[in-house]
Amino acid sequence: MVFEVLSNDNVDEYIDYLKIAMSEEPDMMTADKVDEDGIKSRVSDPFFSKTTSILAKMDGKIVGRIEYHFYGCMQDGYRMAYVDWVYVLKSHRHQGIAQGLFEAFEKDCEKNKINQYYLIRAQNDDANRFYNHFADVELAESPTLRKFLR
Repeated sequence: MVFEVLSNDNVDEYIDYLKIAMSEEPDMMTADKVDEDGIKSRVSDPFFSKTTSILAKMDGKIVGRIEYHFYGCMQDGYRMAYVDWVYVLKSHRHQGIAQGLFEAFEKDCEKNKINQYYLIRAQNDDANRFYNHFADVELAESPTLRKFLR
């Protein structure tokens, strides 16, 4: 398994991966379709430069990804990461890919002196089994305020 960061060099492979994911589990996706032009423009857009996607490749094909960004609190200097998305294609689950993606992500966190990371996790049986194997984590039911501006 090889891990690489999403870039202009592999964006077409990434789009192919998203098309497979969308066709296999459309209910797990946050979009209705793969916006190829939008994705290609966002890879180069400075606004998205703080968002990192690590891609897992097997046999030359992308089979999973973890997407995250870092941020901090001015008051106390606390450094945090938020995991936006983790997804492994159905055909490649239970092969250590998601664990490998989290390991690569945590290495980046260590390099950037991140104090804590969090994510809003799925709550299906597979996700619960996966997250229950993490060491030194707290699985919480947190109230969330969400306001859509556009």
